[in-house]
Amino acid sequence: LQSIFYERKEPHEPHDNRNSKWEVIEHTAFLKLLQCLGLEHYYPQRMSRANFHLINKISVYNTQPSSERELPLYFLQKLQVMDYGLRYLVFRNDENTQNQFYPSASNQENEAFDPYEDLFEDSDTNPSDTNPSDTNPRPHIHPMDIQMAILHCADDFARQYIFSKLSICQFALPLLIPNPCSSQIEFPLWSLRQIRRSWQEERKSPREKINYKNKQMCHVSTPIVSFIRVGNGFSASKSQIMNCLLSKHKHDVFFHRHCRGSTKDCLLMEGVVEICWFCPGGEDDDRFDNCVTFTNLHGDAKEHKKQLIFLQEVSSLIVVLMSTSDDNKENRKIVCDLSQSPRPLICLLDNKENNMTNNSSQKVIIGIRNRNEAELTEELATAIRHLLEFSCTALSLEDCTPIARKQGFLIDEDKRDCKEAKENAEVLIALLRYLNISQVKENLLPLQGHLWHLWCKKDKELYHLRERGNRSIEQHKSEIETEKQRIRSEQLTRAFPLNELMCSVLEILPYHSEIQTTHYFLQWLMWSLIQTEKQKAPKSTDLQCWQKEIEAISTEISDCTLGIEQILREVGQIYEALEEASHTENFLYHSLAQIAADLMISGVPIELMDGDASYVPLKWVAALFDKVSEKLGNKRLFVLSVLGLQSSGKSTLLNALFGLQFTVSAGRCTRGAYMQLLKVEKTFTEELGFDFVLVVDTEGLRAPELSSKSKNCDNELVTFVIGLGNLTLINIFGENPSEMQDILQILVQAFMRMKQVKISPSCLFVHQNVGEVTAKDQTMEGRKRLEQRLDEMAATAAEQEQCSDVTRFGDIIKFDVNTDVFYFAHLWDGNPPMAPPNPRYSHNVQDLKRRILMAAKQESRGSIMKISDVKLRVQDL
Repeated sequence: LQSIFYERKEPHEPHDNRNSKWEVIEHTAFLKLLQCLGLEHYYPQRMSRANFHLINKISVYNTQPSSERELPLYFLQKLQVMDYGLRYLVFRNDENTQNQFYPSASNQENEAFDPYEDLFEDSDTNPSDTNPSDTNPRPHIHPMDIQMAILHCADDFARQYIFSKLSICQFALPLLIPNPCSSQIEFPLWSLRQIRRSWQEERKSPREKINYKNKQMCHVSTPIVSFIRVGNGFSASKSQIMNCLLSKHKHDVFFHRHCRGSTKDCLLMEGVVEICWFCPGGEDDDRFDNCVTFTNLHGDAKEHKKQLIFLQEVSSLIVVLMSTSDDNKENRKIVCDLSQSPRPLICLLDNKENNMTNNSSQKVIIGIRNRNEAELTEELATAIRHLLEFSCTALSLEDCTPIARKQGFLIDEDKRDCKEAKENAEVLIALLRYLNISQVKENLLPLQGHLWHLWCKKDKELYHLRERGNRSIEQHKSEIETEKQRIRSEQLTRAFPLNELMCSVLEILPYHSEIQTTHYFLQWLMWSLIQTEKQKAPKSTDLQCWQKEIEAISTEISDCTLGIEQILREVGQIYEALEEASHTENFLYHSLAQIAADLMISGVPIELMDGDASYVPLKWVAALFDKVSEKLGNKRLFVLSVLGLQSSGKSTLLNALFGLQFTVSAGRCTRGAYMQLLKVEKTFTEELGFDFVLVVDTEGLRAPELSSKSKNCDNELVTFVIGLGNLTLINIFGENPSEMQDILQILVQAFMRMKQVKISPSCLFVHQNVGEVTAKDQTMEGRKRLEQRLDEMAATAAEQEQCSDVTRFGDIIKFDVNTDVFYFAHLWDGNPPMAPPNPRYSHNVQDLKRRILMAAKQESRGSIMKISDVKLRVQDL
């Protein structure tokens, strides 16, 4: 690694952002780092989101990296489970380190040790006689170099994923990224566009309504406070000062010199500007009352003039760390320019102990040498609050984009594919602009409304035959079939000719099915739909109104829920209507399932059960599986499903387990069931016994806002999901499963039915948000209670089903209360919105993932289904 640093070179041209006083990272040196990390084949931007979803051995075996080439894999694994220890990931050569600290004892066994004599007296040893490699261990790769190297190799969607996870871990995100192979600087707006934050502003009076916000941060205009350093060799750490300011628990939002694994040999952070947001929690002791953006320029500001000019233009306030003793022409010029600017300025003097008087109300000088950390932090926070009152500048990331463009920075959203996709999405959104959003489904998505619900009702009646009256079974069936055909015919009449929305969607998706533009398009469309929905959705007035009209409001909200899943659901309905009306010669018929199959293979979640109608569109799902099988081959699938009450942390758990991106929100966001395909690494497939994992996510059960009619739908969903999954995660919020009593009853009944038809699924119980997960005696007591309850329910179910061979839950499925019940710590390490994830939660997730994959590995090969088998299982269920 030492050879990566090259000798100092003069800048190649006057406007080059590099400076002779800094060691230039040449193209070959950067590639050498990539080779150390095994990333050379991914540069530039060839690492996709599929690389993050890949299931490999690191997911199962709890090991440490055995070489530098494994560091990126461990980094991504820790990122997936939201373990903020990824920032301290290092690989050290143990032999060198051991030789340094533990010299051979044989030569010095009987020698006396005198620290005064050995350490303070002049030594006669000639330094040249010492071999440097004996005393200096080989340097390890800096943790931030691992992060930045992966970012340089990641494509735009993989970057989005990385930024999203780093944000959840409460880490700062790169805002300006110098390219190590050129003088270009990147402004990753697309990657940052995914970031959403929640906060709660302070109430001015107890009667004032709570001002809770959850927003896409690229749209939020906030004051920007930028920290820079002018000069080198300071005793204070700028990043550490910022961490104290942002986190009362001293969480390392910014990596700094005192972090574990830090070295002086960091290659890729010089000139990087990082961004983070302070989000208040509405508490009296919040450091700032409103949301504030903080940026941090790494390195000496005079070496990075383009970044400095950008920060001067966008900032509401600049904080500069400097020393009056480091007085040279360049340093003085930068500080003078900043002080003459109309923007407020705070100077932190590294070589002064006391505050110095300032002549201007907008310029503050603070001496920081030998200062008490808490007092300094409070004084700095007070100064920032005071100076922000004088600044009227508040910019969003979108507002900063033209300034970045003017500086010549590369903006990811300026790529041709991304711009083209945005234009296509805007065309579609323009169609919705003049419609009331509650009428969009009726007018532009006509096949999934009343007619579809009526068809589902008739189809279920065909199997149940409950309303036969005086008719014979054959007559009743015939009438139902006729009515179903009439409804399909009416659907076709409403569907064709295709309206502008569906016509545009079905033109765009197949045309781009093989390239990234499809994903750009879907992402733009999703963001635009969210914005449209928020602008036009019905506003509730007061709680009493909600309580009186709760079902009507729930229906209205359902009518106003518009996203990618609703559009793809319409595609499925068009296919089913064409198929049932025998219009299979239609040119659309053959392409529709291929569109959805391509999306599913590329990692997009696809709806399996329509939650609004509580129905699986069987012909559409069968065609989808057929197309997936055509493209991939009839591969082996391990099906993992999840069940849990609403807001029990179910989607958060799945996202952490497998790096998925299901919507996370306090409330009922998704309806029905969705499936997502995850690939197993080739070298791991034979050991596990399957090629893919199919993850089935479900809506939260027993939603309080829905009526008691939904219970039957929930019961059907539980039975369907348990029957489909090889393994089902039962997610329970808290230690006591009493609130899930009726769900457990359905669960046991469903397992009993599966046993009768020779299907043998298994399950794991996950108790979320348990305080003392380390207290084994407490969790053991909880396990016993759960086992007792399951045994009682199994006995009751066996009596109802007349199964004399079942007396306890273990007779129905293979279940061990000691290994199949997990207790999870609280998700957050402190109080949101500024709290990072609890490291113990991340470790719990890793343990659960290991248990899932080990259980999958032990699954009998006969019970692992192929894609065609899953299709048949769905139809049977």
